[in-house]
Amino acid sequence: MNGLIAIKALAASACVVLLSSLLPHGSTLAQTAPAAIRSAAIAPIPGGCPRFAQGAHVVTPPALYSENGTLAVSFSYQQTVDDKGRTLYCFMAPDGMQNPTLHVLPGDKLTVVVTNNTPQGIKPMALDPPNCGAKFMNSTSVNLHYHGTNTAPVCGGDEVIKTIINSGETFTYTLDFPTDEPPGMYWYHPHVHGISEPVVMGGATGALIVDGIERFFPAVQGLPQQVLVLRDQRQLNNLKEGPGNCGVDVPFHDVTVNNVPVNSYTDKNNVFFVAAKMQVPPGQAQFWRVANISADSILDLSLVYDNVPQTLNLIAIDGVPINSQDGTGGTGQSIAVNHFRLPPASRVEFVANMPGVGVQKATLMTANINTGADGDCNPTRPLITLDVGANTEAKLASLPARPISETAGKRFAGLKQAPVVAQRNLYFSENANQTEFYMTVDGQVPHVFNPDQPPSITTTQGTVEQWSVENRSTENHVFHIHQIHFYVQGQNNFGKEPQAPGIVGQYLDTIEVPAWSGNAQDPYPSVSLLMDFRGEVVGDFVFHCHLLGHEDLGMMSIIRVLPASGKVAQASVSVAGEGVGHHKGH
Repeated sequence: MNGLIAIKALAASACVVLLSSLLPHGSTLAQTAPAAIRSAAIAPIPGGCPRFAQGAHVVTPPALYSENGTLAVSFSYQQTVDDKGRTLYCFMAPDGMQNPTLHVLPGDKLTVVVTNNTPQGIKPMALDPPNCGAKFMNSTSVNLHYHGTNTAPVCGGDEVIKTIINSGETFTYTLDFPTDEPPGMYWYHPHVHGISEPVVMGGATGALIVDGIERFFPAVQGLPQQVLVLRDQRQLNNLKEGPGNCGVDVPFHDVTVNNVPVNSYTDKNNVFFVAAKMQVPPGQAQFWRVANISADSILDLSLVYDNVPQTLNLIAIDGVPINSQDGTGGTGQSIAVNHFRLPPASRVEFVANMPGVGVQKATLMTANINTGADGDCNPTRPLITLDVGANTEAKLASLPARPISETAGKRFAGLKQAPVVAQRNLYFSENANQTEFYMTVDGQVPHVFNPDQPPSITTTQGTVEQWSVENRSTENHVFHIHQIHFYVQGQNNFGKEPQAPGIVGQYLDTIEVPAWSGNAQDPYPSVSLLMDFRGEVVGDFVFHCHLLGHEDLGMMSIIRVLPASGKVAQASVSVAGEGVGHHKGH
């Protein structure tokens, strides 16, 4: 699907397609942070949202670390237009840090104050009360989602259905990380329905790392650490996709590596790319933490030295250290692969050896992705050229030791043995002209996301459910649920599409489901998941496709988790049954 359909639709009608209300039917809002909305404003930071030139050397993003159990951050959310006409977005700290990596520990408190310093948006639309933040929204509204974290979906927390920050307004987020939060890589980004794609593609994203992974993989402590944030952006040269061979064709979006663009060009016969550069010491073992926080681009990463893919020893996927979080104790066990498929929003952490002095060509590559008959082109292309040399321009920081609580490593204890209280079948689908996208529970009527409708699913805290998520369309989709992780039981009916390595048997928050063939005789591809609602999270939150062009056009739904009997809810909600019916007006 052409990801810019969403942007064009919004440019034409701004927020008319967005919401008549930001609240699910029957809900009331827990005012957990009313004073936060009145926090002192952060002034715009001079310089806009700076970017590096193409072909530049990769620089590690700036980082902020918690101390004594807390991390407090202030952000100016701002935008600028670059010399090619692209609108760029970013979160700037007062000291000039752009989209810094936020480091916390399990059990820490994170406070983020955001001032929206973008120009006043067009087409304001009133929102039905109760509200969290603004009482109307427009084309420059913003909020924040802390992707993958097991934190509460309450006002002032990781809540995206109701929270709106408009131009000139300031809002404070306060997140309490559970003591059993898996140590690994997460991220943050805006999540206003209808305009998520352009702002994420514009760069308003950053990494969030829960420290302490060395507790489960002691060998990574002291290793040089590469934090790589991969984003996508509108093509520099507005090249058109070719007639069909995506493997050697023009990509639908260009990619950036830590804000260094990897731009695509064509001559009469070829497509070529200008990769970012990285200097590395020969043969050094490094710990790479890689986040694909693009809006729409699926990547398949490999380190290739003189045409030979190298071993990647996987340490963590989607923030969860491998083979170490089921409560059995001990250290984790890595998985050796030579490539890793990384859909938008997913993260992977691995140890790899840098090329030796005899290597002539060393590259971080992404391979061609078959996204289906109606999907976008994600062709083979280089992302980083590794330059072997002892004298690197900037010394990498080594992974420090940060002690974590004794409850770490127990989050998923007993999940695989827990009784399943419900089995559900969900599916992705689209209308014929790809103007509406649906995330549907089987038995309900497909409709685009409308937060004024009742939740599609209601469950209870403390339970485990089994979900099958099918793809009934002819392009790939990416399933993500907020607030929890799930256990991957299987990848089913993938047909000619190879199963992603290292995924089955892991705890994830994001997973790709390949395209259906379109042949009525072929079964729908699906993934089988154990959904873990045993944590402390209750309230309303969402699940959706994380190809954000699809999410903006409706491929999202609400789940309500009720408190277990005898427990007090974190978010005040009044129960209204599960939603079945046609959309009443998006």
